[in-house]
Amino acid sequence: MITLSRIVCPTDFSPTSSRAVDYAATMADSFGAELILLHVIPAMDYPLRSFGISASFQHIIEELETRANESLDKRLEMLKETFPKVNARTAVSHGEAHEATLKCADDESADLIVLGTHGHTGITHALLGSTAEKIVRLSKCPVTTVRTPG
Repeated sequence: MITLSRIVCPTDFSPTSSRAVDYAATMADSFGAELILLHVIPAMDYPLRSFGISASFQHIIEELETRANESLDKRLEMLKETFPKVNARTAVSHGEAHEATLKCADDESADLIVLGTHGHTGITHALLGSTAEKIVRLSKCPVTTVRTPG
């Protein structure tokens, strides 16, 4: 028998990731699992000294964190209306999306990761790969990917 006690669901607030959040919440509700909604803020360590720019990105990072937390809180409120019994919380991390997601899942001893995929094809996928693909390949726990229809 499969038991799930903790599910990590990264979101970038896109329609695809919103659909993944719905799947994750449904699974958390069915299994009585805790749901962790994760948003990852990309690293902002661009070398701009060669352009004579030495300003810190700290204020931008703080604004991104504030907006991410606000968006996560709104999504959490929506989930609570549909799934009042689901134990859910939010987290914000920094860095590469796949690395931060895998670290969160590992740190939280997650039983499952649920995430959306945009389904890159062609040269973009060949050159860059995808966050979802990296998570599927490197995760220690099972991963469910969710596509948006159409």
